[in-house]
Amino acid sequence: MVAEETCLTVDEVNQRLPLVRSIVRDIVDLHTDLAQRKQRLQSLRERHPASPNADTVYEQEVQQMESELTRDEQLLGKYSQELQQIGGELTDAASGTVDFPGDVDGARISFCWRFDEPEILFWHSDDCGDGDRVSLYQELGSGEFSTGSDLQRG
Repeated sequence: MVAEETCLTVDEVNQRLPLVRSIVRDIVDLHTDLAQRKQRLQSLRERHPASPNADTVYEQEVQQMESELTRDEQLLGKYSQELQQIGGELTDAASGTVDFPGDVDGARISFCWRFDEPEILFWHSDDCGDGDRVSLYQELGSGEFSTGSDLQRG
């Protein structure tokens, strides 16, 4: 397991992306499926509320759907744990966004990767959100990212 305090370089994160991409593909697909099934179940519950003592075939089917949803939500959690074990943190299952710990001049940052991106292209400070992603190629003043070859940005 990767320690929470471990800062990764851009190269280290990019080397992990094939495995990360595989896990995140499963996450995005499962998240989409779960969202659709939850909406369908909610619609069924609204149209056909369960009676207190209902033990009909219909109610048994709805309970089975709920059980499958719970199982798949747990699976989603396991996928997220797999990412944590290799140094990533799932920040958005819908878009497949994963953050990886890094630093610039000793300041803690997160390298931010989305499922549709070929490599690490963005970062953000730990005190801001995904909407504040900054390009690795945007000027950072004197800050440097360690890419394994100490590529300076600017």
